[in-house]
Amino acid sequence: MGNDDSDKRFATRSVHSGTKHIEGAVNTPIFQSSTYYLSDDRYAGWAAGAQHTLIYSRLSSVNSEACVEKICALEGAEDGELFASGMAAISTVMLGLLSNGDHVVASADVYGGTYGLMTEELPRFGISVTMADMQDPSSYEAAIQENTRMLYIETLSNPVLKVCDVEAMAVIARKHGLLLVIDNTFTSPWGCQPVAMGCDLVIHSTTKYLGGHSDIVGGAVVGRKDLIADLFPKKIHFGGAPDPHACYLLERGMRTLSARMPIHCENAAEIAKRLDSHPKIEKTIHTTLPHHPDFETAQRIMPKGTGMLAFVVKGGDDAALRFMRNLKLIFEATSLGGVESLIECPFNSSHMFIPEPVRTAAGVVPGFVRVSIGIEDVEDLWQDIEQALAQI
Repeated sequence: MGNDDSDKRFATRSVHSGTKHIEGAVNTPIFQSSTYYLSDDRYAGWAAGAQHTLIYSRLSSVNSEACVEKICALEGAEDGELFASGMAAISTVMLGLLSNGDHVVASADVYGGTYGLMTEELPRFGISVTMADMQDPSSYEAAIQENTRMLYIETLSNPVLKVCDVEAMAVIARKHGLLLVIDNTFTSPWGCQPVAMGCDLVIHSTTKYLGGHSDIVGGAVVGRKDLIADLFPKKIHFGGAPDPHACYLLERGMRTLSARMPIHCENAAEIAKRLDSHPKIEKTIHTTLPHHPDFETAQRIMPKGTGMLAFVVKGGDDAALRFMRNLKLIFEATSLGGVESLIECPFNSSHMFIPEPVRTAAGVVPGFVRVSIGIEDVEDLWQDIEQALAQI
């Protein structure tokens, strides 16, 4: 898996780990090739499993290998695989490691695409899912059945920003001999290290903070080497491999992760503090606010904070939509983690297809807005928010 940079600090690993200095290039060149020359060494690698042998780009490429090595270095993981999207990564984990008759414990507050996979697709394959409360590890333990194989969690839930006690979940998983799988997209490896807390597999939508520039779609799974080896043939069968050029852009994005993340988090904390006392805001949700229900857990699990922010506009969804349409700098669009600030109402975007009672029970109430705070000047962001609120 490349050079061992485990003795280097995070910022250095984000810049240097995995990068292939081919022919003296400072960056990994783009290998826009579908296939590779079959040398004797590559035939041998293929016969041995081929996971990191360059044979065919549907298996791996120079550029995907560079990205995998960098993400593993940032997460402290043994091995990993790259995918064409976050959902390709999630579905390969679910369908690749679970079988007919298996059971999963998850939460209704997971990402909307994950919720749809669990409630609409997994049952078709005889895989059952029980929804528990990600904020309450005991509810996960209470939902465990004889056929339970996996606990599925998110570091920070989407979009209501509940913080999961990852360490407590790991204790439960080990106690019952279960796989613990976590989606760490919302915090990035800079903000949380789930492998060190006991997670078996860590999933990322690399579209978000890892890519960082809203110009690629991708996914990654890193963690235990034996589980990654099990996932590799499933990735081949399901066909979710990433394009080399997208991998090149992902590696470029990850090289600035440690520079971008502090600005995202500091900006979000400051905007949250100001929104919290604004007369047109009913509720503000950010992990740095002392009244956040998981404030103490957040200080232990993700003490650096997050660039994700949520709030409820007084007047319901109509008022929230008017507010968004009056913004001039913050861009109304789905996704998150880019250098620019993005805003959405989950009821008509990321959570459109989740039943309203389920959305409301999870905290996505009328007037709910989610913002991915970018790295713009915080005063410009606040000026834009203030003028838009003044018009509703």
